Amino acid sequence: MNLFHIQSTLQEIDWTALFLENNFIGIGWPATGDLENEPAAEWTEQLVQRYRIGKTELSDVLDTLHTFVYIMQDGDYVLINDDEWAYVGDMGDYFYDDSNGTGEEYICHRRGVTWLGRIPLAELNDKVLELVSHYSIIAKFEHPISRAQLEPWVSITSATTEEDKYYSVRVDEGTIQEALNVLKNALQSEKEDLRIQAATAILQYAKS
Repeated sequence: MNLFHIQSTLQEIDWTALFLENNFIGIGWPATGDLENEPAAEWTEQLVQRYRIGKTELSDVLDTLHTFVYIMQDGDYVLINDDEWAYVGDMGDYFYDDSNGTGEEYICHRRGVTWLGRIPLAELNDKVLELVSHYSIIAKFEHPISRAQLEPWVSITSATTEEDKYYSVRVDEGTIQEALNVLKNALQSEKEDLRIQAATAILQYAKS
């Protein structure tokens, strides 16, 4: 499993809220068409013809497209951020969606994302701060993912509210263990309905 950061402001448009609300990430250059069904050798011609990209920029753009389509994988983690928070997600496969058009105001190259939580930027360690501060549209975390120390923020049961519908609620491991101990004790209750409720809750937690 790898960790990536992707810029969510493209063509001077901030896509952060849309990415979070609609559970995807994406990159620009929509008029190239579906890159997965187009040989990589033809990407250069498409970029030059449709976007008149010069040689200096072309290499960086090709690297970005290649990373998004082929290097990122289903199950990898991705970060996006705004001025206060970094948002952590589990990525799905690449797909191309031009149902709304191929103008620069649309994001057609996409990957689905299951958002797992958010982290205050101030809580990120130095290595992850370096990742989210990288100038590239896509940057890869060049360390074992365990060094990112994301576990306290994403390995939890998420809960949502109307005001905060796509953020995970942080619950520390000690509290979770204490709650499980209460449920285990309830299994010994003389009240049958309480034993059933406790058993159901424990099984639901085990499946989550």
